[in-house]
Amino acid sequence: YDHLEFPGVVPRTFLGPLVVSGISFPLVKVASAFGAEKIISQYIVRGVLGILVCLSFISYRKAVSSTLGSTVGSFLSLVTASQFHFLFYSSRPLPNTFALIFVLLALRCWLLQRHALFMWLSGASIILFRSELSLLLGLVLLYELWSGRLTVKEVLKRTIPAGILLLTLTVAVDSVFWRRWVWPEGEVLWFNTVHNKSHLWGTSPIWWYFLSALPRSLLLSLPFVPWALLKDKRSWVPFLPALGFVCLYSLLPHKELRFIIYSVPLFNLVSAMGLAVIWINRKKLPFYFQLAVVSSLLLSLGMSLCFLSIAKHNYPGGNAFHQLHSLDIDDQLHTNNSELVSVHIGVEAAMTGVSRFGEVEPSWIYSKKEGLSPESEELRRFTFLLVSTPDSSTFNATHGVLLEVDGFSRLGFSFGLGQFPPAQIVLEPKITVLRKRSKCKKKDA
Repeated sequence: YDHLEFPGVVPRTFLGPLVVSGISFPLVKVASAFGAEKIISQYIVRGVLGILVCLSFISYRKAVSSTLGSTVGSFLSLVTASQFHFLFYSSRPLPNTFALIFVLLALRCWLLQRHALFMWLSGASIILFRSELSLLLGLVLLYELWSGRLTVKEVLKRTIPAGILLLTLTVAVDSVFWRRWVWPEGEVLWFNTVHNKSHLWGTSPIWWYFLSALPRSLLLSLPFVPWALLKDKRSWVPFLPALGFVCLYSLLPHKELRFIIYSVPLFNLVSAMGLAVIWINRKKLPFYFQLAVVSSLLLSLGMSLCFLSIAKHNYPGGNAFHQLHSLDIDDQLHTNNSELVSVHIGVEAAMTGVSRFGEVEPSWIYSKKEGLSPESEELRRFTFLLVSTPDSSTFNATHGVLLEVDGFSRLGFSFGLGQFPPAQIVLEPKITVLRKRSKCKKKDA
C-alpha cells in the first residue's frame, strides 16, 4: 500500500480492501506461480469485488421475487443487465462500491422485513464506507417507523450497539494502517459538511442528477418509472426513498454519478414493476406495449455498448503506463547501469488508469508526488514523466516526447451519404510520456 506516501485528500477505511485482498490473495499467488504478469492481479482483485457486488444483487433480486413476484424479479435482472453504469461501478475499488454491497443486502432485509439485520447492514454502509447513505437508508427507516412496523424503542435497541461496535471496529483497524487515531468516514463527513470543501473538485447545477446522471444510468427503463407509479401503488414504497435521497444530495454542489449509484437498484425496481404490469397484462394490451418492453431493453443494451466503446478511451494514463513498460528497454534508456530509472506520474495520468498493479519493473522508482512546480529541479530529474499533453511543452528543455496517448474528446456527428454510424468517437492527445534527454534516446536517433 502507498497510502502513507500518497494519502489522498481524506483517509479511507481498509476494512473493505482487507476482505477483497484476503479473498484474492490465494488466486494471485496461483497466477504468479504460473508466471502471470502483475497486471493480472488487478483483474483478479476487481473480479472478486465485482462478484461480491453481483452476489449481493442476486440476494436483493431474490427478495424482490419473493415479495413482489417472480416477473418483477426477472425484469429487475434484465433492466440492470441492460444498463452500463451500475455494472461499470460494480468492480471499481471505490468506497461507493464497497458500500453498494451492504446497501443491496440492507434493501433485501428491508423487503423481507428483517429489521434487525437491516439496521446492522445500514450501519456498516454508513459508518464504515459512505456517511451520505444515512440519507437513503434513513428515509427507509423513517418509512418503517411511519408505517408502524418499527418503533423508536426497537430502533434505538439495535442502532446504538451496532453503531458502537462498528465505530470501534473501524477506528481499531484503520488507526493501525494510518498510524494515528482515525475514524476515516468521520473525517470525510467533517471535510464535506463542516469545511464544505468538496466543491473544490468541481460543481454542477442542482438539477444535474435528474437531467444527466439518472437518465444515463437508467437509460430506456426510465419511462417505465412513472408508468409503474400510475399502475402499481406498491411502487411508491421504493420510489420515495430513492427520490428523496437524490433530491437531498442534489443540494451539495459537487456531484458525481457514483454518489447516487445506490439509488439505481431502487429506481430499477420501480421500472421493473412497470414492465411487469405490461407483461402480465400483455394479452389485454395493444401489441405496441409488448414491443415497447422488448425494444427498451434491447436499445438500452445497445446504448450500453456505445458507452463501453467510449469508456475504453477514458484511461489514457493507464494506456501510456502500459506502453512505456512495453517498449524494448534499449529504446527507452541510454544510461549507466548505476543510475536508477525513475518515473513521475502526474495527476492526470494517475486519475486515468495508472495504478500500482502496472508497476512491473522492480528496479524502477515510481512517484506520484503532487505539488511539484514544472520548473522544479526535483521534477526535471525524473527519467520519465507522464504529464497532461497540454503541459508537455513546459519540459522541452530537459525532456523529449517518447509517446503520446489519445483519449476520448467528444462525439462527432456526420449525416452524409455512406456515413454509418452517424456518430463517431473523436479522440485527442491526452497523456504524453516524456524522457529525459540526457538519459534516453531511441535507437534510430
